[in-house]
Amino acid sequence: MTEKIKRAVRVKDWTTEIPDLENRFAGLPIAVAYIDGVNWRFLKHISYRTKANEISTIRKGFVLDFASVPQIMWWLYPSTGFPYAIAACWHDWLYCHRKIGGREIKRKEADELFYEIMRYVGCSWWTAARLYRWVRAFGWIPWGRRRPEDTIP
Repeated sequence: MTEKIKRAVRVKDWTTEIPDLENRFAGLPIAVAYIDGVNWRFLKHISYRTKANEISTIRKGFVLDFASVPQIMWWLYPSTGFPYAIAACWHDWLYCHRKIGGREIKRKEADELFYEIMRYVGCSWWTAARLYRWVRAFGWIPWGRRRPEDTIP
């Protein structure tokens, strides 16, 4: 088996680590396969019910890089760091598809849901606030260039 194929079949599975006291998630555990040096692919659908009772579902096959943290900062915030990486899944999905359910959303709503999920899964206020401020400051770059056809096979 070649090295590229070996990497493609590795799976990260957050089975029991996600606190879900209000049963907002459907489809746990999150299961993703590592497909190259940066990206991961969802192996099944997973949904999150927002505080406003809207359902956002990440579809099987979606490709993401988890938290888009500059590599120089990985020592503090690794791209797959728990628990904020779960929120990063939805942030990437929303930046790509720009809808919650069938409703169009603005970039600020995607960023606010990122913060909501981080806090819901137990991310500290300090970390959630810092990551939220980063996406508010720099999120216009990926928001402007991401399209669904770039990330769904």
